[in-house]
Amino acid sequence: MTDVNATTNGNGADKAEQEIGRFASELKQLRSDFSNLSDVLQNLVRRVSQDAAAEASKAGERVYNSAVGATDDLAKAIKEEPLAFTFGALGVGFILGWLFSGRR
Repeated sequence: MTDVNATTNGNGADKAEQEIGRFASELKQLRSDFSNLSDVLQNLVRRVSQDAAAEASKAGERVYNSAVGATDDLAKAIKEEPLAFTFGALGVGFILGWLFSGRR
């Protein structure tokens, strides 16, 4: 009877070792998968941030070009009608002076 128990325990130990080996193999594969996932996520974040930077740069250029265009239009309008803009600025100055002065 002792022989049968020893054989049974031996098979149980072998099965346990096989299960541990499979578990270790699966754990190694899982580590590899997580490492690959980390690389994929890093590349994705890098790509998205580059795309966002490019879009922000384009938006900045559009705003700059719009501001330059508006400035050029204003300069042209002032050159065409300097007296109107002078009197307009004088009027705005008087109104602001009156509002911010203490004498009312």
